[in-house]
Amino acid sequence: MDITTLLGIGALAGMVALGVGTGELPAFFLNWHGLAIVLGGTIGAMLINTPLADVRGALAALAVFFRGNRYSSKERIVTAIMEVAERVHGRGVSALQEVDARAVGGYLGQAAGVAIEYNNPDLVWQILETEINSSYDHNNEMANVYRTMSILAPMFGLLGTLIGIVSVLRELSNPEKVGSSMAISMTTAFYGIALANTICVPVAGKLRSRNIEELQAKTMVAEGVVMMLRGTVPLVIERKLRSYR
Repeated sequence: MDITTLLGIGALAGMVALGVGTGELPAFFLNWHGLAIVLGGTIGAMLINTPLADVRGALAALAVFFRGNRYSSKERIVTAIMEVAERVHGRGVSALQEVDARAVGGYLGQAAGVAIEYNNPDLVWQILETEINSSYDHNNEMANVYRTMSILAPMFGLLGTLIGIVSVLRELSNPEKVGSSMAISMTTAFYGIALANTICVPVAGKLRSRNIEELQAKTMVAEGVVMMLRGTVPLVIERKLRSYR
């Protein structure tokens, strides 16, 4: 897990602990009916909106959220590609067979395999470009599942609050119950806003960031491998790769 995720989770946990410890987050915030409306409504509407394959992918994408980023270090990516470029420059395309399968999240080995199989720079670039774009679109859809939930959750929170207000209006003849009933009805909106802003939006944002980093890393690998096939000298390859930021 990367440091920003750890710090964020720690900050949220600390905020809740402080609220409970100081009594600013009292027990009446526990409104099980409101929680059921927000969670049930958000998940139900998301399932209606989203194909099953994307739901499964979104759950699997949580592993990306919690694990360290395989593509964050541009220096490591450049170093890994240049080690291969030096060998290819000295020994030919056959040196691509010796690529470390774990390099650049495993994608350098995958791209090298395509290069060995076809040995045609233009065709290899077309294949890798299509794979990269397809992977980016797929990952973006996984992030969109959480973006959708971030929109739905506050709406169901508001719906729960409206239901609670109707119940409050029925109790107007009993002033002793109005205050507590109104407080309970408002907690549903609290749940919806909290779910959206402490879970759904951060997860979607992290997945989007990781997706952009993965896109750039894979594009660097693809360009590097294609330039190797074209016989470009390693110095030029390195200069091209270092232009990425």
